[in-house]
Amino acid sequence: MDILKKQLFVYFSLFIFSCSSTPISRFNSINVPEDIFGIVHAGKTNSQEEYLLLDELGAKWILNTFSWRNIEKEKGKFDFSMYDEYVDTAKKAGKKIVAVLGFEAPWIFPDGNSKKFISPENYHHYLNYVEETVRHYKGRIDVWEIWNEPNILRFWKGSKKVFFELSRLTALKIKEIDPDAHVIGGAFSLAPRGFIKKMHKAGALDDLDGIAFHPYGLNPAFSMRTYDKFLDILSEINYSQPVWITEVGFPTGGWYPTKVSLDGLPSHVIKTISGAAARGARVLLWYEMFDSYKEGDLASDSEKYFGLAYSDFRRKEGAWAYELCATFLPGARYEKDYPIKENIPKGIIVMCFLEGHSGNNTLILWNDKICTQKIDLYLPAPAFIYNISTGEKKPLEEKTRLDINKTPLFITWQEEIIPQLSTAIK
Repeated sequence: MDILKKQLFVYFSLFIFSCSSTPISRFNSINVPEDIFGIVHAGKTNSQEEYLLLDELGAKWILNTFSWRNIEKEKGKFDFSMYDEYVDTAKKAGKKIVAVLGFEAPWIFPDGNSKKFISPENYHHYLNYVEETVRHYKGRIDVWEIWNEPNILRFWKGSKKVFFELSRLTALKIKEIDPDAHVIGGAFSLAPRGFIKKMHKAGALDDLDGIAFHPYGLNPAFSMRTYDKFLDILSEINYSQPVWITEVGFPTGGWYPTKVSLDGLPSHVIKTISGAAARGARVLLWYEMFDSYKEGDLASDSEKYFGLAYSDFRRKEGAWAYELCATFLPGARYEKDYPIKENIPKGIIVMCFLEGHSGNNTLILWNDKICTQKIDLYLPAPAFIYNISTGEKKPLEEKTRLDINKTPLFITWQEEIIPQLSTAIK
């Protein structure tokens, strides 16, 4: 069974559990970083239009792979022209960059074909690429990420032991060239306990400043359960560096079982982002900026449908949900026990973020059950409720009866007042 089939088997075997309820964060209080939000594969057009959209969305970070095969097409001949404009434009726009170091250059293989593997005798070639790249961009790249999803055969076909040593040597090389560099590794998918523990034992996590994780799942509940499992693994190995979510998202087309409708994407965005923020994610990079299919195509490849926007810069429905989160959650403090709740059914998920840098407090709530539940909200302060698909807002009364279903409600207010929630009395 290949790795893709294994992933699908895991997804479907756990599907019933992931749909049953959304796990609440184990943390009582979490401070959300000011610069938590970013987008994968953003900035590639180097256009003012794209950077204006990034500013509107509230994305502080962008991620791109600084591919070895593009930088050193011929042995010993380094050409950074493909990435120089990208870096220069991003820096002028005030964006922070995560640069992924990978993968193999075909010329290291006798037949010139990609193998998704670097043998020990080729370590020095890879490390030379790392050295030249880090030296060239020293002081301009904010974070270096080592490889991508090495526990997935699509990206690494060699032995685990060989990858662990390659990763360890890469972190050391980066620090040797730039002692102030920030280095993250892992970029794990599906929280592979055995892989992570062996990587830790091999010392490949020792020189990292953070660990990268991709909590993909059938839905946000699945993603958050995977995230909790990942945190459990890190606790077991006493790993205390921050978690960087360098990919997470849902396609709106193709055949992936994680596919969601365009109408359903805003809900997935809100639930995933609020759940990750409440679990202490250092950064969350949404996968990805643009859909890559051409309008009118019926592409079966879900990879073409992960964007928050279409290739012509028009927003998809999930973009406004992302913008709402990026506007109100940064700098806030997640409080598990807030707001005041009275006889609220278990199926009601309540996420409260206080004192965000926007000056607002935020309340997000939805119902994990199929039915609609009526809940009374008492909030004696000027407050607004937002349409998560359009970003439009309208004012709330001091006491409002809310219909809570699977679509999250997004509410903000400014005053130092804690709302009260209670089951509506008929």
